[in-house]
Amino acid sequence: MSDVIDFNDLKNKVRDKDIDDFEAYIFNLYGEMGTGKQTIASINKAIMEYMEKNSISYEKFMEIQTRLMERYGVSMEDIQSQYNLTNNEDYQKYRKQLGFMDKYKGKLKEYSGFHYEIRNERNELTVFLNKTIVVITSEKQVDLADNELNEFLVSYKKLQDDATLQIRISENYREYDY
Repeated sequence: MSDVIDFNDLKNKVRDKDIDDFEAYIFNLYGEMGTGKQTIASINKAIMEYMEKNSISYEKFMEIQTRLMERYGVSMEDIQSQYNLTNNEDYQKYRKQLGFMDKYKGKLKEYSGFHYEIRNERNELTVFLNKTIVVITSEKQVDLADNELNEFLVSYKKLQDDATLQIRISENYREYDY
């Protein structure tokens, strides 16, 4: 008995049901986009969540896409030759991003927020805002008595319906190129 079962091959094997489920999911998302409930960005996020929820690897996802296109009479070779995707930097970047997200799924969290810079006689800092979390970064010591900083924080707190803000300060940080 020299045959060894490769569970990764079994896990990544695409079945017709996988394609049917993904097709229904995509049609639902695009229907929601037509009603304004979804955007291109939210569809990309929803697809990543779908991949994570259904334990779909990057390789399996690419195979599902390819087989779904073939179902509608479009081959990957046609797409690649028409749009020259094999040499397209954006396509390669997208593939790398999907691979990165697949590798670190479960640990990566999407971040959306704002940042604001204060450059005055008291501070040179950047404020990052995400809901009630406020991160203040500065290469120098942060002067919390700065009126501009306090006025900004009060305004942001009002925007958050006076919820308690969690302030995180990173001062005297080091910066380097990697």
